[in-house]
Amino acid sequence: MISWVFFDLGGTLLDDSGLVEAIGRAYVESLNTRGYRVAADEFADVRDLMIVRQEHPLFRAAATAFTRDPAVTEEIWEEVKPRVLGAEVEGQRAFPEATGVLETASRHAGLGIIANQYRTVRGVLQRDGIDSFFRVVQISEEAGVSKPDPPIFERALREAGCKPQEAVMVGDRIDFDVEPAKALGFHTVRVKWGVFRNQSAAREGQRPDVEVGSLGDVPAALERLSRRD
Repeated sequence: MISWVFFDLGGTLLDDSGLVEAIGRAYVESLNTRGYRVAADEFADVRDLMIVRQEHPLFRAAATAFTRDPAVTEEIWEEVKPRVLGAEVEGQRAFPEATGVLETASRHAGLGIIANQYRTVRGVLQRDGIDSFFRVVQISEEAGVSKPDPPIFERALREAGCKPQEAVMVGDRIDFDVEPAKALGFHTVRVKWGVFRNQSAAREGQRPDVEVGSLGDVPAALERLSRRD
C-alpha cells in the first residue's frame, strides 16, 4: 500500500528555468572575467553533456571543462553562490499543473518534499500557494544532507513514519531522484522533461518504475503503482 508520495522541487514541481539560466549566466560572466572566453550557448552545451554523463555538482563540472582546474572552479563557485541565492526565489515558480496534481495526490497519500534547495525555497512554495500540501519537508540546506546520499531520504521516511515500500519518489533526475530512492526500496516516478530530459538509465538500478512526460501525468502514474502494489 502506498501511503506517502515525496516530490522533488526544481524541475519537477517548480519551473526552475529562470534559476538555471541565472546560474549559467553567472558562471559565464566569471569565466570570461578570468579570460576563458566562453559563450553562453557553449556553456549550456557543456552543461547538457554533463547532465547526460551524470556528473555532479553539475555547474561546477561544466565550468571545470573550461578551467581544467578544480581549484579555479571552486573560486568561481564562491563568486557565483551569492547570485544563486538571489535567484532562488525569483527564478523558480510552481508549474501550472502543480496545484491540481497535489490536490489529487493528497486524497490518497501523505505528501512530502525531498529536495536539494536553499531554505529560501519555502518562500516560493508559500508565494505560489502549494506549501500547505506538505506534511514532511526535507530541504538539503536545513537537513545538512543532500541527494543523492541516502540520509535525506531516510530522514523523510522517519518523519513520515513509513517504510520505503510504502513510499513513492517523484522527480526529474535519474541520478538524484530515481536511483537513490530505488536503492532504499521506494517506488519511483520519473518526470522526463526540462533540462534533465536527456538523462537515460546507465544501469538497472536507475530505471524508474514509471516514466511520464509531464507533471500532469503523475496522478495516473501513482494510480498505476497503487494497482501494482
